[in-house]
Amino acid sequence: MSISSRWQALLAPLLLGAAAAAAASRASAAGQDALFTEPADTQASVLPIVVNTWAGPCFGGSAAAAWAALQAGGSVLDAVEQGCTHAEAQRCDRTVGYGGSPDEAGETSLDALVMDGGSMRAGAVANLRRVRQAASAARLVMERSWHSLLAGEEAMAFAVGMGLQARDSLSTAESREVWRKWVEGRCQPNFRQGVAPDPTQSCGPYRPLPVNKSSAPRHDADKASWEGSRQHGQRAVQQVVQRHHHHRQPEQQWPSEAAHDTIAMVAVSADGAVAAGASSNGAIHKVPGRVGDAAVPGGGAYADNEVGGCGSTGDGDTHIAFLPCYQVVEAMRRGLSPQAAAEEAVRRIARRVPTYVGAVVAVSKDGRHGAAAHGWQFSYSVVSAASGGRVETVAVEPLGMAGAGSAGQAAISTEPGT
Repeated sequence: MSISSRWQALLAPLLLGAAAAAAASRASAAGQDALFTEPADTQASVLPIVVNTWAGPCFGGSAAAAWAALQAGGSVLDAVEQGCTHAEAQRCDRTVGYGGSPDEAGETSLDALVMDGGSMRAGAVANLRRVRQAASAARLVMERSWHSLLAGEEAMAFAVGMGLQARDSLSTAESREVWRKWVEGRCQPNFRQGVAPDPTQSCGPYRPLPVNKSSAPRHDADKASWEGSRQHGQRAVQQVVQRHHHHRQPEQQWPSEAAHDTIAMVAVSADGAVAAGASSNGAIHKVPGRVGDAAVPGGGAYADNEVGGCGSTGDGDTHIAFLPCYQVVEAMRRGLSPQAAAEEAVRRIARRVPTYVGAVVAVSKDGRHGAAAHGWQFSYSVVSAASGGRVETVAVEPLGMAGAGSAGQAAISTEPGT
């Protein structure tokens, strides 16, 4: 054997090893994390694409409205605004738009945001009253001011000044009746804690209870109220969130057989522009003035043209603490697939908050999509060039339940009539 041949024989294993290492590095950069496997049926999406939380005629109709905006030559922001506006006008499951989720005082208020992944600008409104078009108001904040978030009466005044119509109230006869029955039921459940009278037993008005040893409750009744209130906190959140998903008993179902929660939407154009948004009337029976994640960029939705977008639904107070959509987009930036990024974000929350109920959807700038859920059955709507403009439903098995070691698309179906 010649010297040249012997060197080739010696170097061949090293060259093969280097090639394998390079291939592994490329696979990792492409998001092929060994801990996560993206379902094959989400890998063939073709731009443009619209993805939003929840499915069925109303939420699927929102996806169709967004798709129609894109097909008419509109921008991704137009698509997100029109999709969310459809859900607001149709009052999907009474958890989006006017006439749903009355607060402790019986009033309905709205939260919404839109985000442009090109400019990285966002606009949002919180605790919006008397104006029905929350997503449009959020876009006005982004485009007609240099602010990102307006709240309360001032948000309403701004929206009206920019041309939106003010109503006497966002309540309806239906929402007032829901509130009346809640009061008759001793205001159960609610979001109060550390107050007297005991919020697990009665309505307010409430007063704060002492929270330190040096100022212990002065009366036995206050001691009992404090203990009951302390245990009540997380349980109340769980009860209220569970009222919005289809594991409820029939007598608990309000207002429909398929009540859900916030709509969050991501749209990606044929040239890769990304926008995201969210709209909700918040947690039912909330403390007046409460702001949910649908008004918080990174909490309810997030978009970045360099990466993709995300939308969330579920326990908005927990989402504000964890900002799952910001995490999802940053995880995709690191190379994780949309499915892997969604799972990572939901697992992080569930590990710290075991009672968490919620879900996220993730969409990459090239149109791949995935989702993860915890504590409930979840589904989302997709319409894209790959589906020929037909709205498809993707069912997602929740994480952490028997027989569901990881989140995934259990089934894809086409919405009838869309």
